[in-house]
Amino acid sequence: MYSALAVRRHLTFQSAGWDLGIFEQAIRNYASFQPPIVVLKGAGYNLLGDHFHPILVVLAPFYALSPHPITLLVAQSVLLAVGAWPLIMWAQRALGCGPAVAVGVVYGFSFGIASAAGFDFHEVAFAVPLIAFSLSALGLGRVRAAATFALPLVLVKEDLGVTVVAVVGVLLFLRGARRLGISVIILGVAATAIEVGILLPLVNAGGGYSYWAKLSAHPLLTVLFTSAGEKLSTLVLTFAITGFAALLSPIALAAVPTLLWRFASDDRNYWGTDFHYSAILMPIVVAAMIDGLARLRRGYPRARWAMPLFFTVALVVTGAAIPSHRLGLLGSPKLWEESPQAASIDTALAMIPNGATVSASDNLIPQLTSRATVTLFGLRPLGDTKPEWIIVDPDSTRHFVVTRSTELKSLLAAEQSGYFIRFQRQGITLLGRNY
Repeated sequence: MYSALAVRRHLTFQSAGWDLGIFEQAIRNYASFQPPIVVLKGAGYNLLGDHFHPILVVLAPFYALSPHPITLLVAQSVLLAVGAWPLIMWAQRALGCGPAVAVGVVYGFSFGIASAAGFDFHEVAFAVPLIAFSLSALGLGRVRAAATFALPLVLVKEDLGVTVVAVVGVLLFLRGARRLGISVIILGVAATAIEVGILLPLVNAGGGYSYWAKLSAHPLLTVLFTSAGEKLSTLVLTFAITGFAALLSPIALAAVPTLLWRFASDDRNYWGTDFHYSAILMPIVVAAMIDGLARLRRGYPRARWAMPLFFTVALVVTGAAIPSHRLGLLGSPKLWEESPQAASIDTALAMIPNGATVSASDNLIPQLTSRATVTLFGLRPLGDTKPEWIIVDPDSTRHFVVTRSTELKSLLAAEQSGYFIRFQRQGITLLGRNY
């Protein structure tokens, strides 16, 4: 299901360079035993200076066998789907078969997983199953396994050492594994400190950590209450998909750091329920749901009547949210219809030879990154990138980094600076350099 959504969006030109193209350029270099240089981000830009995600190397052999962006999309779909397995198995042992099925539905159709599956590729896909296996092991009393699955998260993204690994350490401590818990806390905090304070600045061209700027300079309470309605909606929906049963477990505390840094940012993309930012929260709140209901069952046998109520609310909320997130696209005719510009795009792309240097619109970048050196058109002066070819789709919905107006101005400038039109139909424009 996730693969069908992701691949179909790519085939209908709805994926983009930001972020699928970026990750493909990095993994393409890993597959060639090269550092993850991403020319989309800048000349000689090492992606390990942006976020710390060496775990992406794991995908290099698969990409070497099938060098195509679809490889990354399917790999992400598998990782997100695998996260369901430990949660369902734990729910079956703790609550029974019926509740386990409900847990699978809640996780599988949750807005956070769906939004990640339907929005290009991101490294957090690796975090989802690791968190699911770690918290499931914790719930089953396998404390060493919980620590073992949590620690690799420090190789997924620099903030996860503090926001997840250290919190797992706290939960281990509360479960009685005090030495192990303290060790995991120390390792998680130390990993984030080293990655943010030393490794990222060492590789980053600017010599610092780029994402400090995402945190607001305003007082914390002021920022948290900015667009409070949107943030509250995200918070409520995050726990409502569990019927609010997640609030019965201390595991829910693992969601707090991630929600806090998102809401403390000035970047409004972090505040809502779209994109991939809620993906890691889904295994956390579903694990908290299982643990919370198991605690209720053990501590209050007479309250068993409440369990069907919790699951009913969870399933209703999860189902009701589907049309508003990307899994709802699976039932939309638009996803399965061919783009009216498809023939024009395919014709223009076919004219670009393999190995060429190309500057392209955001939505056309992933169509080329497996066989060409691609930059984002309009982001940098043509004098810096010197592409042999320029391909533009002005009607694309993916103008996240370069606005449509900037793209059109850059197109006019290109025609006046030595590029000539080689193909133009339905707005799709291909320019070649005039030697």
